[in-house]
Amino acid sequence: MSKYTMELRQLFDSTYFTPQLYTRSDIEGWFKDYELTDYLTQEEIDVINTRGVWSKDKLAKKIVDHYYMREIGFETPALFKHYAKVNMQEIMERYLPLIYSASIEYDPLVNVDFKETFTRNIENTSTGESNSTSNSSSLNVNSDTPQGEINKNKILQGEYATSTGASEGEVSDNTNTSSNGNTEENYTKSVKGNSGVSATAQKMILQYRENIITIDRDIIKDLNILFMGLY
Repeated sequence: MSKYTMELRQLFDSTYFTPQLYTRSDIEGWFKDYELTDYLTQEEIDVINTRGVWSKDKLAKKIVDHYYMREIGFETPALFKHYAKVNMQEIMERYLPLIYSASIEYDPLVNVDFKETFTRNIENTSTGESNSTSNSSSLNVNSDTPQGEINKNKILQGEYATSTGASEGEVSDNTNTSSNGNTEENYTKSVKGNSGVSATAQKMILQYRENIITIDRDIIKDLNILFMGLY
């Protein structure tokens, strides 16, 4: 042990100092002296709390347990206390968003989940026109003296006929038609499951379990700067 410093456990172990300098709760409190709301929204904090895997208390206990017998890197407990708080605030600004991401519930066996929607509008317009013309004529003749040559002109002039009747005409029909109609097509494709490319099911489950553990381990490693390099 160095003559200029002390082990972390000595700060709260009454065996070394009487009266006792601090309690273990005091030491763990230095590593919890930051506000989640400084780095996360309340909705994100609720996700972490609902998951129930990570908490400030659990992390602080791991830190003290890990460095229990390590010598603090400062001449006085007061200096160590100050820099423990400062370092935790700086570290958690980086790690709390990761903790939130790791706390989001998801199926570890699903690595593909997307939906594709396609909509197409088809406009139908048609216009048509039809024309028709017809000619008709009729001739009625009644003659009491059928002798002699009779032709149409004489008949129409009233010659050689007791009574005649004739008519000629033309009938035209013009028709315009148009129609409009729209058709909408909708197509949706959903894909969800394990693509089998990026990772096997076993590896994905392992990654799922390691997420929070790995983050805590990295935080503890980053705090190594607070302690002596030799132990």
